[in-house]
Amino acid sequence: MEQSIGLIPPKDNTNPDYYVRNGMECYDAQLASVGLSKFQGYLECCIFKYMWRWEEKNGKEDLQKAAVYLAKLIETVE
Repeated sequence: MEQSIGLIPPKDNTNPDYYVRNGMECYDAQLASVGLSKFQGYLECCIFKYMWRWEEKNGKEDLQKAAVYLAKLIETVE
């Protein structure tokens, strides 16, 4: 994550505001739309994608994104 000197808040590339609409997170809308099994498959594919490319593309940022998707997947099995 970017360092901040307090003037500008650090950019959060893992949970931007535009993924919330009318108080509903995009994740929740996706889950409601496709059901648990398909939603879990989607999360697995996202994890795979970011783990596949992290060394070639965005490094640490891609690892952080994979971690976000993994945390979301874990939430679905608790």
